[in-house]
Amino acid sequence: MAATIAPLQSVCFASSRLSRVSWSSSFSRSRRFTRRVSAMASQDVDLEVFGKAATGTGSPSNQRGDCPFSQRVYMVLEEKHLPYKATYVEEGPNKPDWFMQHNPSGLMPVLRDAADWIQDSDKIFEHVENKFKEPSLKTPDEFKSVGAGIFPAFTNWLKSKDRSAPAKQEFINELTALDEHLKKHGPYIAGKNPTDSDFALAPKLRHARVALKHFIDFVFPSYLQHVAKYIELMETRPSFKKTDSPDEMIIAGWQTKFDLPDKIDKNSGQEKKTAFTPLV
Repeated sequence: MAATIAPLQSVCFASSRLSRVSWSSSFSRSRRFTRRVSAMASQDVDLEVFGKAATGTGSPSNQRGDCPFSQRVYMVLEEKHLPYKATYVEEGPNKPDWFMQHNPSGLMPVLRDAADWIQDSDKIFEHVENKFKEPSLKTPDEFKSVGAGIFPAFTNWLKSKDRSAPAKQEFINELTALDEHLKKHGPYIAGKNPTDSDFALAPKLRHARVALKHFIDFVFPSYLQHVAKYIELMETRPSFKKTDSPDEMIIAGWQTKFDLPDKIDKNSGQEKKTAFTPLV
């Protein structure tokens, strides 16, 4: 019996030792990550994002509005674990003078990094990625155009106010192409980890899904299983949930933007006016 137990004890000891080594390695990585985040905070990181405010809440506002481009920026900063201040400005002609002095176009989102103001979500990501390199969220060049046609097809279809507009098939084709890409390269656009392209696309897919269902009764086809899984993966990320907007706000935003009825009639794009009160 002793001869049998001794090797077993050796195996158990070795296993226990490996577990301690593995735990120690994980703990060490966690401590390094914590130190890196603390170091960022101690370096006086001074980041402020100006994004769309909820309608009727004033400027500046502490209530975030619906804007997929702004959400991309928030998500990138969240995923990089960067401290930042979010300031919301109402869309329209009455933006504050101090805001227009720094950002004459009035377009959002805008990132203020100390004294530097950067406008346009693409340029903001480039700035953040170049300055704060870890974790890297850069999309490989060969995948940067994946899903790029989805949002234009969605907006073209919605503003046509026609359920059967040519943009409908264009939109479905774009979704199908994304599904095929994810089947081959997924679960994210560039493989096993999300990158900036995912943080840019996921909010746009949510806006398209919510708006098209409300105004046109269109639901994403069930056969697009990889797209469905992709949406689930992205929308359950803490960075997405923290920066998302409610359905009602998304609906009201698109209704105002394109002067839409509550429902687009089924007959040749004719509009049927029904009561709908936008959020304020």
